[in-house]
Formats: sequence, structure tokens, C-alpha cells
Amino acid sequence: MAEKTTPDWNSELLYQADEQPPKPLAFGLGMQFTLLSLGGIVLMPTIAFRTAGADESTVAWAVFASLIIAGVITGLQAFPVKRFGAGYVLSTGATAAAIAVTVDALDAGGAPLFATLVVVSAILQFIFSYRISMFRRIITPTVSGIILMLIPVTIAPIVSDRLAEVSPGHLPSEGLICALVTTAVIVVISLRGNARLRPWAPIIGIGSGGVVAGAYGLIDLDTIAQASWLGLPSTAWPKIGVDLGPSFWGLLPAFMLVSISCSIRSISAALAIQDVSWHKTRAPDLRAVQGAVAADALANLLSGLGGTIMNSTRSTTVALIINTQVASRSIGLTFGLTLVAFAFVPKAIALVLALPPSVLAAYLIIMTATLFVKGMQLVVSGGLNYSRMLITGLSFWIGASCQFGLLLPDKLPLFAGGLFNNGLAAGGITAITMTILLEFTGGRRRSLETYLKVSCLPELRKFAAAFGNDNGFTQKMLMRLDAVVEETLLTLLEDQTDDRVRNRNLKVTAHVEGGDAVLEFIARSSEGNIEDRIALLDDVRDSRPAERDISLHLLRHLASEVQHRQYHDIDLITVRVESSKGNTRP
Repeated sequence: MAEKTTPDWNSELLYQADEQPPKPLAFGLGMQFTLLSLGGIVLMPTIAFRTAGADESTVAWAVFASLIIAGVITGLQAFPVKRFGAGYVLSTGATAAAIAVTVDALDAGGAPLFATLVVVSAILQFIFSYRISMFRRIITPTVSGIILMLIPVTIAPIVSDRLAEVSPGHLPSEGLICALVTTAVIVVISLRGNARLRPWAPIIGIGSGGVVAGAYGLIDLDTIAQASWLGLPSTAWPKIGVDLGPSFWGLLPAFMLVSISCSIRSISAALAIQDVSWHKTRAPDLRAVQGAVAADALANLLSGLGGTIMNSTRSTTVALIINTQVASRSIGLTFGLTLVAFAFVPKAIALVLALPPSVLAAYLIIMTATLFVKGMQLVVSGGLNYSRMLITGLSFWIGASCQFGLLLPDKLPLFAGGLFNNGLAAGGITAITMTILLEFTGGRRRSLETYLKVSCLPELRKFAAAFGNDNGFTQKMLMRLDAVVEETLLTLLEDQTDDRVRNRNLKVTAHVEGGDAVLEFIARSSEGNIEDRIALLDDVRDSRPAERDISLHLLRHLASEVQHRQYHDIDLITVRVESSKGNTRP
């Protein structure tokens, strides 16, 4: 296999996902993550319910429920239960993409209609997470990367509006100075600070900006003083009913689009968080992605039953880990517990919300800048050809244009309840649509279904030969395909003695892409990742018996690319054989 020179992006990582940092550091970072996320979790339901004309007691309940749900699901993401949770530091919180549809539902039918729509959307997410392998050709690394690249675009208007925002009686320049101080402190510590100081860069920067804001009198101390230390919202859980009337069917498509957008964002976040959470780069584990989406669905089910805005897995923790270089799961547990605790501490919420918007805007600039680069890395990870470049460029352009109101400004805002005012949704749906079009207009796929046994080798060889002859491959290319199916089969059979994987079905598909032969081997899920094992072949510290790796060595030589994607229900091994190698000796 052609060697890839993938840089070690995580060489400076202090603690990977399964490592335990010192307790003071774990607690401090968990608290820091909470403080940095609190504003968004509080603001989204506040904006949505106030816009819909809800009274303050209902708004207070929505904020309380959002914090509880966000804390529980964030903890679940770090320490999964069965198929719920990714096993990484992923935060969950109210999503801005749902503000418009929330307002429409509350205006059209009140709490019963709103709750029904959110619950139905959550059920669709559950189904999607369980059978996510069916959408593997649609939700690709390219699509996920585009979603990450568009997150800074969707946040840009919010940031620009708040950089100079100050309370009445103050100059906009004062807000800009606070933002500049915040940005400068975070950047200097992140670039030049030592390993112990660097994880604290965001909180030190925000604290510095807050001190400057206090000197200018930009912090509302009266609001903080009036808030109680402990308390519950004055309104109890709202009465939730079921409404399946005409308004339900009219608004359901918009809620489904928001649900799809949130699921794609969760997939993007789950893929990106794996890439920054280990000292050595690993192949993406799609079981973790399924767990992230399932936890997202559970959050939305609880949101519907609790009468608050829809939630989504956030990518901000990816940026936080990049900046702090600590990815331990214990941070996620502390993160979740402190979010729940803050739901009962109104004064803490008031303290966070009292910070000037310019300080929080400066923090968002730093945090989202790294997300754009991480999105580019995901797009490039799958290899670039003209089709992928076109999908990436056009989707990003449409997403950015919709976000800034440059594309059909008189008509598009009225479509799907204003969903396409959000660049993340517009760009994501564009990327999905183009990917589906590419899939359906591609070459015909030849397929074979059999059992994962040594005795099926002649059948596989016959299948590979027929596929090669149909596409006019040379004799040497046919010989290479024959060897590839043999070595892939032998590699899959290594775990066959395990009762969990005995008598697995095997489905093989083959098609031509860019002149290369691409074969997919689909079997019931097992342990161990072939892609990771190939990466470890040259690691002298690996103690695996050499004879067990013979098939892997041959497969690496025969194929230009080997990908192993593991889902809860299937294993998918994709092997690409370059046509240019058809005239070279195996």
C-alpha cells in the first residue's frame, strides 16, 4: 500500500481520553468548560421563548430544564451506557438552529404542539443512530468536514454584532478594548505558555477581559447581587399534550430538517473529537459516532418532554481540547455534573451573563478558528478529487451566502420556516444532496453475498475476476484483485474462533472510481480495527506475532488505501486498488 505521511497532530497532548489527570486539573478544566458553555445554554432558550411571547416564569423553566438535560447528556457522552454516548468529552446544549422553528411551533399551537414536534424529531434521530451504517455513503468525512467549516461562519454575525456592544452610556471602543485584551491574553498564553499554564488560557483571558470591563463599569453588579445563591424556577413542569393537527404536519418538515442538521453536527463533532483525543491518530470508530447521535436523540426526547428547546452535540469542546491539550473523559464527567449543579445556582448564571458581550465574542473567535481547520482536515482525510472539491466548495459557498443573506434574500428566508437563514443547515443540506446525486449517478456496483468462511474463497475469486473483466482490467490488475480478496478474507477470518463472530455473513461490493477498483467487505461487527493494525505493522513495540500479520503486510502492499469503519451492527472494510498498479508486479 502506498505510504501516507500523516503528521502526528497530537504530539503535544497532555492527557488522552483514557488517562486520568490530577484531580485539581480535572476539576478546574471541567469547571472552565462549564463556565465557557453556560452562556450559550442559557441564551438559546431565553431568546426562543421570549421571542414567542412566553412569560418570564416559563423562560426560567426552559433555562433550568436545558441546563439539567445538557449536564446529564454531557456526562453520558463521556461515560456511555450501552449504545448511548460516545466515550469522549462532548458537550450538549440548546442549538441556535432550532430557535426559528421553536418560535413558529409555540405561536401555532403552544406547548403541546411544540413538545409533539420535538419528540417526533427525537424518535427519527433514534432510528438514524441505530442504522447509521445505511447512510455511510451520504454522511461522509467530506460532509462532516463541511459542517465543521461552516460553524465559524454561522457564529461570525453573532460575534461581529457583539464585539463593540456595550451598555447605555458607554463607548463602543470600551467594548473593543475588552475584546482585544481577552483575545491577546488567550493567544499569548496558548502560543507561548508552558504545559501547566496553557490549559487555563481561555479562563485567564476571559478573566482579564472581565477585569478591564469592570474598570470601565461594563459589568452589571446589581443583577449579580439580586440573584439568589440557590433556588428552583417558580414555574413547575409545563403541561405537555399531544397535537397532531394541521399545524403539526405543516411544521414537521422544518423540524425534521433541524433534526438532520443536528445529527450531522453530532457526527462531525464525534469524528473530530476522536482525532484530537489520542496521542496517536486512530481510525475513526463509527460506534462512538452512533453513540453520540443516540445521546443527542435522548437529549431531544427529554427536551420535548421537558418543554424546552432542542439540543445538539457541540463542537466547541474540540476546540477546547486543542487549546488545553487535555482530553480525559473525567473532564466530561466533571463538566456534566457542574452543569447540573449550576441549574440550581441562579447567582452563578447571573455572573456569567453579566460579562460584557464583547468578552464572550472574543472568546468565540479563538475557539471557532481552530474548528475551521479541523473541518478542512476531515475533508482532506478522505482524499481529494474533483467531485469532493466541488461538493466542498459549492456547499461552503451556499452556506456562507445563506448565512449572510446574499442568496435569494427575498425568497429563501420564507422557505422551511426560515431554516435556510442558517448557513450550517443550508450548507449541510447542499453537501448531502450533492453526495446523494454523486452516489446515484456513479457506476454500477457489482455485489456478492456469501458466508465468511475459507470455503468462500473460490467464489470471491470468481467474483473479482468477473468484475475485472467487465471493466477491461489488465491481467496483472486481475491478479492483484485476486490477491486482495484473498488477503482481506484471511484478515477477517483471524477472529473467527471467537463465538461472537462465528458464521458471519459477508457481502462484497465492487465498483470503479476514478479508474481505480474499490471493493467493500461488509460483515457482522467484531473487535479490533484492521486500519489501526496496518498502521502498527512497523511499530517495533508491537508484540503481535509476526505470522499473524502476513496478510496485513500483503494487503498493505497490494492496495493503495485500506479503511476499516466499525459500526455496532457491521464492519466495513474498503480497499482501493489503483489501476496504475495493474502493470506492476505484486
